[in-house]
Amino acid sequence: MKKVEIMVKERGSFGSPESRRLRREGWIPGVLYSGGSAAVPLTVEEKALKQALGHERGNVILDLTFDGKKKAHSAILKEYQNDPMSGSLLHVDFMEVRMDKPIDSMLRIDLIGTAQGVRDGGVIDHGLRELHIRCLPTNMPGQFEVNVEPLVIGDSIRVSDLTPPAGVEILDDPEAHVASVLAPKLVVEEVPAEEGEEGAEAAAEGAPGGEEKSAEGGGGEKGEG
Repeated sequence: MKKVEIMVKERGSFGSPESRRLRREGWIPGVLYSGGSAAVPLTVEEKALKQALGHERGNVILDLTFDGKKKAHSAILKEYQNDPMSGSLLHVDFMEVRMDKPIDSMLRIDLIGTAQGVRDGGVIDHGLRELHIRCLPTNMPGQFEVNVEPLVIGDSIRVSDLTPPAGVEILDDPEAHVASVLAPKLVVEEVPAEEGEEGAEAAAEGAPGGEEKSAEGGGGEKGEG
């Protein structure tokens, strides 16, 4: 896990109007939570935060340094809210961590390669998309890669098949489904009911039994005449 220093400011005023003002100026309201201390309201520059986090929002140690203070608070991004329309950050929650104490986190699962079964016409089924793991902050990987190239149709990978990096414990159910290759679905064309009935009637009319019955009927009428 990478470690990045970022400057933050304590927040003294609250409310929706104040939060909107901060966002207009490029700052995001947030809170720093720690184990034995009270939560600290703060603001952080959105551009600097996005640059520090990159694409690994849950797997970066942030050294939060408050303006005018020397002590840095090692923390992870615990939760965040995005604007559904613009995608911009609305609010962030940081959790202070100790570098010598394990933490729980969610780790993205990336499927690597194209499965042999997919080349043969099958379909990849990606089940579990995040791993629940526990490790020291310094041992936190960015993501978990699973190679699916050897999988043929009918093969599957479960959590028990995964090998975590050194110092990382997987907390998910060992039987949880991660990925598998499914057989392609067969498309069966059904014959419309009317066509089926017409075919049955035509077969009945052309059957030998039908011809004999007609002949017997005709012979009886001739004899009576």
